[in-house]
Amino acid sequence: MKMSARDLTYCSVMAALTFISGFISIPLGPIPLTLQTLFALLTGILLTKNNALVSQGLHIVLVVLINGFQSFLTPSFGFVFGFAAGAYVIAFILEKYRFSMQTVSVAVLIGSLIIYLIGLPYMAFILNGYLGSNLSVFQIFQMGMLIFIPGDIIKAVIAIALGLRLHGKIARSQTSI
Repeated sequence: MKMSARDLTYCSVMAALTFISGFISIPLGPIPLTLQTLFALLTGILLTKNNALVSQGLHIVLVVLINGFQSFLTPSFGFVFGFAAGAYVIAFILEKYRFSMQTVSVAVLIGSLIIYLIGLPYMAFILNGYLGSNLSVFQIFQMGMLIFIPGDIIKAVIAIALGLRLHGKIARSQTSI
C-alpha cells in the first residue's frame, strides 16, 4: 500500500473539499442540498479509481470523527457511502475508456445513479426502519431524489467542465495501493 506524496495530497484535498462543502447546506427535508455531490463527482474525474476510493473513504472517516457515530443513523449518510462508490466507478470508467467529454459525461451520469442507488435505500431504511416513519417508495424517491435532480444536473455540468479543464493539469497518477 504505497502512495506518493502527490497522491496523498490529492486524496486529502478532495476529501477535505467534499467534507467542507457539507457545511454549506440548504435543508430540503431529511436530506439537505449541499455541494458534496459536486466534489465527489470531481474526485472521480480527477483521481485514479483507487485514489478516488481512498479520498471518499477519508471523507467518510472525517464525517464520523467530527459528527460522531450517530452519523450512521442519519437519513443522508447513505449518500456519503454513495459518494465513495460513485467516485470509484467514475474513475474506473475513465481509466478503462478514452478520456473525452462524452466518456466523462457518461461516467458522471453512471456515478450519479450509483450515489442514488446507495443513498435512497439507506435513507428509506433509516426513515422507515429506524425512525419508524411509514413513507412510501414514491415519497422516499421524491424526498431523496426528485427534488435534487435540477441541482444535481447543474453540479454534474460544473464537475464535467472543471474536470475537462483540469484534466491535463492534475495528472492521474497510476500509483496503486
